[in-house]
Amino acid sequence: MIDDSAIEDMRIIEFARRWLPYGGGTTGDLLVEFGMTPACYIARLDSILTGPTANQLDPNFRDDLRRFVSLRASRPAPTS
Repeated sequence: MIDDSAIEDMRIIEFARRWLPYGGGTTGDLLVEFGMTPACYIARLDSILTGPTANQLDPNFRDDLRRFVSLRASRPAPTS
């Protein structure tokens, strides 16, 4: 059985996959979808990417997400 945190991790990964080509979701998107601030979302995505779930991702996608997290951790999220 899949626990709630694993389901949430999958939702976060799918959100990142959908929005990565556009620079990520906005603050509003993150609040509506997950009830998270951008900083919390980036921290959670980083946590996912350092855990066992990351090994199940396509290596190129995983690297893209890691670059995204690194960039976003150093600058604010778009607001619109």
